[in-house]
Order: sequence, then C-alpha cells, then structure tokens
Amino acid sequence: MLETQLQQKLLIDTTTVMTPSNDNQNQEEEEEEEINPKSPLEYHWSFWYIKPDKRTNWEDSLIRIMDVKHVEDFWATYNHLQIPSKLAKDKSNCDYYFFKTGIRPMWEDPKNSSGGRWLLILGRDESRLDEIWLETLLSLIGDLFSYESDSIPLSSMITGAVVNIRSRGHKIALWTSEARNEMIVREIGRRWKKMIKLHPQSRLQFDLHNEGGGPHQRPMYEE
Repeated sequence: MLETQLQQKLLIDTTTVMTPSNDNQNQEEEEEEEINPKSPLEYHWSFWYIKPDKRTNWEDSLIRIMDVKHVEDFWATYNHLQIPSKLAKDKSNCDYYFFKTGIRPMWEDPKNSSGGRWLLILGRDESRLDEIWLETLLSLIGDLFSYESDSIPLSSMITGAVVNIRSRGHKIALWTSEARNEMIVREIGRRWKKMIKLHPQSRLQFDLHNEGGGPHQRPMYEE
C-alpha cells in the first residue's frame, strides 16, 4: 500500500527506492556494504511527505518515504523525488520533511516539543526554492552546523527541516529541539542564513512550536 501511495503522490521509481521491511533485506544490505563500502552520515535521517487532505487525519496522511544513513542512500532517494518547484508548478499543496530518524515531523514529538523553528518565507518566488531546500539538506547530512570551537555541537540541537509548497506562498523551516537558549538558537539561525546564501536584508524568524498566539504573533527572534 505504501508503494502505491508513493507512486501516486510522488512518482517515485519504486524499483529503486524501497523502505527496508525485513531482516533478510537488512542482512543483504550489510553484505553489500562489506563489498561496496558506503559513506556513513553523522546522523541517520528520514524523508517524509504529506499532501494535506481535509477528509483525512493529518497524521494518517503522513508518509515516511525512506530512512537514509549513508551519503549514497541520500542521493538515491533525493534524485527520485520531484523537486519542490516541480510540485509548485503542478499546483500541489504538499510538504517534504527531512528529520533525524526516530523523530516524527510534528511539534508534539518529545524531541520537538520544547523547541521551535527558524522560518524563511519565500512567498510565490520559486527562483531559489530548490536551491535553498537542497543546500539545507546538504548542511544537515554534512553536519555543517557544528564547528570544532562549539562547546556543544549545534547539529545535536537540530531535529529536521521542512519545505511547505503552497499556491499562496512557499516556506522552508529549520526545526530545533532548543528554544529558550537565545545565544544557541540565534547562532543556528545565523549559520543557516550563511549556508543558504541569504541576502543580508532578507529575514529569518524564529517561532516556538507550542505557542498558541495565532498567525499574527510576533516572532521570538529574528535574524
């Protein structure tokens, strides 16, 4: 059923991208890795997808596409997904999520509940949508948010990223497990802004996940 959903919603080549489901397949993967060593990632990540449907519970609409723990796995999956701008041109209101494996892409997850998100509002401009999304993903799998000089690796406080594709305007967000430590949160935002080569006059805003102030609430931080 999962493969059918993915074919319908994402047009993925399911002969190449499949979710591991049994011990035999895991054993085959381990044997293959011994013959053809792969490049391991610092953290394991999961691709998710959702096309919101008012007739269906939000969580029931959420599809986990693939878990990736090697660079090669990442590219095999990414290259078989439609890029955000293509989905936007198709007028598809949907989201991609890329989260550390074991963390569900919702603020109610224990790893997210005390955190927030850095949000970049792109509006209807699609000129850099794919570029910024990919640069964000590469910065995550490359562990680029952590510097050797950090007392605490900032990558450990990032839980994932989201791209929201909407006819009224697109957004990309970076989710964190931390919200109250202003110095750390702001530094994550500054590093992300630099990685995606955002214009100095462009602004990022940080919002708490569990703050119920409505759409007109002022951001907690801005960079």
